[in-house]
Amino acid sequence: MTVRFAARLALGASVLAAGVTALPSAGHAAPAPDSATLAAVTELDPATGLNKKYPVKPGEVVPAALGVTNLGDAPVAGLVVQIRVLDDLDLAVKHDNCWYAADSNLEAAWCEFDGELAAKQTLAIVGDVVTVKADARPDKVTSIVFHWYGKQWVDAQGGVRQLADGDAGQGTKAVRGTEAALTLAERELPLPETPRPINFAYAQLVTPPTTQPTPTATPTTAPTAIPTGGAEPTATPTGAPGAGASGGGGGLPVTGANIGVLAGVGGALLLLGGGGYLIARRRRTRFVA
Repeated sequence: MTVRFAARLALGASVLAAGVTALPSAGHAAPAPDSATLAAVTELDPATGLNKKYPVKPGEVVPAALGVTNLGDAPVAGLVVQIRVLDDLDLAVKHDNCWYAADSNLEAAWCEFDGELAAKQTLAIVGDVVTVKADARPDKVTSIVFHWYGKQWVDAQGGVRQLADGDAGQGTKAVRGTEAALTLAERELPLPETPRPINFAYAQLVTPPTTQPTPTATPTTAPTAIPTGGAEPTATPTGAPGAGASGGGGGLPVTGANIGVLAGVGGALLLLGGGGYLIARRRRTRFVA
């Protein structure tokens, strides 16, 4: 056996050993599927037929319907829901039947409900679950992911607390709430076209419109008949001396009572002229004769 062949054989053996080590052991087998046939349901927008978008303002609770329908023919004893939100949606209300975990911008809650879900029955969560942060931004308010499980399956995975720890960030653990428990109540919610145990509810941030400054009402002042210079004009009587004199830009013709006086003087002058003419003619005729 040559040295080169021995080296290749050793390399192949190490790769094979690594592959065998990577195979899952019997103790890490994938969990059995959930025997409960559940569908996560929420409200639909009648205009689009899609999941409803809930308009919310900063600091408000998202009134999303987080429901579950039992599609099976047998009742389901006990339910668990996993609720996840991102960014500016917050799981701020801490209920004592829920375990809460956070990892960076992801928050998760695992909530457990006793009781029974009858076949074909639909229940929905009652209580505040998701809120909007006070300084929320529109692009950071998106969806709520909720996933329903049968309690029997969750217990087989180690229980709700262990599953919640799996959503916690590195070096952290899930924390149990201390306030009143969430409850479930019967509610009519439509089934999606493809019923699944996981679904989405959407929140949409409503920002108040930018207020424009209200213009102040300024009364309009009527223009005054004062020429430039500020001196108020004085009324000059018609026919006053100087009216129409040169350099005044041309005045109006003399009218009114003064025209009658001038006409009378002209008539008298005309009569006097005519009389003088007749006397002179008679005298001239008399001298000629």
